[in-house]
Order: sequence, then structure tokens, then C-alpha cells
Amino acid sequence: IVLPYANPENFVMGTTAAITDTTSTSTIAAQGAGVRTYITSILVTNSHATVGTFVKILDGSTIIWEGYAAAVGGGFSQSFPVPLRCTANTAVNTQCVTTGANVIASIAGYKGV
Repeated sequence: IVLPYANPENFVMGTTAAITDTTSTSTIAAQGAGVRTYITSILVTNSHATVGTFVKILDGSTIIWEGYAAAVGGGFSQSFPVPLRCTANTAVNTQCVTTGANVIASIAGYKGV
């Protein structure tokens, strides 16, 4: 493989709509039986004027990464030289800890066995 990580047909990515509550939100769908998602980058932003929140990145319901998204455009980004390996056939989800923030998460990676 010449490209970083995988062939282009195996790249996956997802972006949430604005998350304003503490409901777990699917960001990258499950990839099918026996197929894992490998996360290579995460970007989280919060546009709420006063409410900040911790944001969990989940392998299904298991926390695999967490960061803080301050109010007024706060957030975090992370690239993983060694990708985060998720469970086969499991969605990658995003969840805020605090109700009232206005968070959008974008996650990219690739699928593989």
C-alpha cells in the first residue's frame, strides 16, 4: 500500500449534525461483519456561546478518546499515527457529557479486517 494506511476505497469518514444533548450519535456506521473501523483523525468543535462540554468518542458504547470542547468555538483535533482500532461491525459514535453545548464532530479513517 502506497497511500497512508489503506487504499482509497477503504477510507471512511463521518460528520455529525449539531449535538445539543447527551445522546450517543452515530458518526461512522458499522462496516459489516468482520470489518473494523480504524480512526486516523478526529475534529470536534463547539459553537455554543456559554456552554462547554467534554466529548466522548465511542467504539459502540466504549470510550476510546475524550476531549474538552470549550464554548465559543472551542474544541479539539487529534491525528493518530497509529490508528485507533475499533471493534468489528461496530459504529463509531460521539457523545457530549453536558446538555446545551452545540457540538459537531468529524471523524476519518479506514475500514479493514
